[in-house]
Order: sequence, then C-alpha cells, then structure tokens
Amino acid sequence: MTDDFMLQLAKEYMQEMGIKNTQYIIVRHHNTDNEHLHIVYNRIDNNLKLISVNNDYKRNIKVCRKLKDKYNLTYGKGKEKVKREKLDNPDKIKYYIHDAIKAVLPSCKTPADLRFALLKSGIELEYKLKRITNQIEGVSFRYDNISFKGSQIDRKFSFGNLQKEFEKNIEEAKKQGREEYLREQAEQKTQDEAQRKPKTDGTFTIGGIKLSSEQMLVLKDEGYVYLENMQKKDGSKLSAYLFFDSQIKQHFLTKQNPESFVKYGQYEMRLMDKMKIEAGFITKAKVKWWGGGYAYPYLWKTNKADIDYQESWGDPRIPKTQKIGKKPQSSTIQKKNSRGRSI
Repeated sequence: MTDDFMLQLAKEYMQEMGIKNTQYIIVRHHNTDNEHLHIVYNRIDNNLKLISVNNDYKRNIKVCRKLKDKYNLTYGKGKEKVKREKLDNPDKIKYYIHDAIKAVLPSCKTPADLRFALLKSGIELEYKLKRITNQIEGVSFRYDNISFKGSQIDRKFSFGNLQKEFEKNIEEAKKQGREEYLREQAEQKTQDEAQRKPKTDGTFTIGGIKLSSEQMLVLKDEGYVYLENMQKKDGSKLSAYLFFDSQIKQHFLTKQNPESFVKYGQYEMRLMDKMKIEAGFITKAKVKWWGGGYAYPYLWKTNKADIDYQESWGDPRIPKTQKIGKKPQSSTIQKKNSRGRSI
C-alpha cells in the first residue's frame, strides 16, 4: 500500500462517488494497524454548485466494493471486529440491528418469534409478502426511522437464510426437548394416578392405552396424537385427540382437531391453546395475525373463573430483572367485564 497506490485509489473513489470539479485534500494516517486515509472536500464546487450527499453512504458501499474487486483487495473478516463506538449513523444503527438479531436468532423458530424478540430492542421487523400466495419473500428491519433489508445488514439475514436458521433451531429444540423430557421423567415424583400411570420406560397410559415413546416425543413437543377406543370410567369407549400442557402436568382430550381455530377473546386461536388457557395454564398461543401470518403472545387467566385472559409478548414467568433490553411495545392489558370492572 504505497503512497502512490493509495493516492490512485483516492482519486478513483472521488470519481466513482461523483465528487468532481472541487477542491479536496487526502491525508494518510499511520496511527492504527489498518492502513487508511481521510478525504476532506469542498461541497461547493468550482462552479459554485452544491454537491449532493443524498444516499452517499449507499454509493460509498458500492464504490468500495467495486475498487476492492478491481484491485483484489481484502474484505473485512466478520462484523465482530468492527469497533462500534467509532461508527456514526446509519452504520451505527445497522450494527446495532445486526447484534440484536444475532443475539435472539438462536431462540427463534418462526418469523413471528423473531419479530417479537426484536421488539424488546425497539427494532421493528417487516416481512414482504407475495401478492398472490401471501408467502414471505423478503424481510427488512427498522430502528429509529432508519431501515435496512436483511441482506444489507448481513447476507446471513436474508429471509432465505433466516428460514434455514428457524428450521435448524426447530430441530435443535426437538433434540433438547427429548433430553429434557427424559430428565423430567427421572425427577418427577408425583402424578395423577387417576389420569396417568407412570411406567419405568417413561411412558404414560391414557384410558387403558399405553403411549409409545414416539407419541410422547410429539406430546412433549406440544403436539397432539389421536387415540382410538380409550376406556372411560363408565365402560364406554372414546376416540379423541390427546395433548398436554407445556409442563406435562395435565392432559386434554377433544374430538375436534386441536389445530382448528376458534374465536376466543380478541384473537382467533387454536382450540388447544383455548383449552389450556381455560384450564389456568400460561400458554404461548398461536393466533392469526395480519397479512395471513401468525403471532405467538403469552395468554393466561389469573383465576380460572375470570371472564377474560391476560396478555404479554414476553414470558410473564421470567422475573423482570432477567429481561434484557427495552420494554416490549405490547404489554399486559386489562379488559372489562359486563359490569365495567377491570379484571
């Protein structure tokens, strides 16, 4: 990186940026490990016209890439080494968004998970939908009125790559769920003998039907199974869908598909979520959302007899001192019963 070569780079940079016919100086610095130079130019050109700086940061990125490719220069290796404290907007915000996504992405299994996780950091997420199918085809992130496409922040954050991360996280959660299930079975001391019979192989018996290990994995992953000809107390037979609450403390039976959506309160949610809320469990419900998508708020009743449920976009069981970042924009709400009392 001789002085002559850096001078050539600076001149080509100014031409590509459209900064012409004006005064400017070039200063080379040797005070860091990274060879670099600074350019100071007069925004009033020699014809007394103002040189525009609109979107100059976008042009800067394109020009730098062009020159790097032209002269086979190296690209920075990873965003972790970038000194955030030296950045100005919009780069400062871009790296803020980058770090926030990187922090929450390992815990996200769906696009909605990522949206609500980023709300804690004040970051708004927008998915671009296909007109005909309403399928997601792109994503952008906004903070403090500055917006970036996912691929502008990092190629890893294009929607296609994010979807791959969601799928990987789902598989990892299933693996961890299996291990957690086995641990819980070893630690569980008491069970409802009338409803479930613990077996040494870690399975349960419901209505005289022994659940297989495969069925238990599905149920532990908050799924459901269909059981035929279960034995009722009166001697009759029952065929129905079976699912548990998230802690495997109570089982539920329904002849209707648990995934079918029903109107309950302000949301249209899955039947299985409604039944768990009615039973007094804190439930991460799957509700229909705008644009044909889904959202996953936490819903529960303080008392089973309450008419309305409470709502939160963060897990209410986690102490506030453990929550990091800004407060979610959506919080627990209060509703009124028919007599007008807040509950």
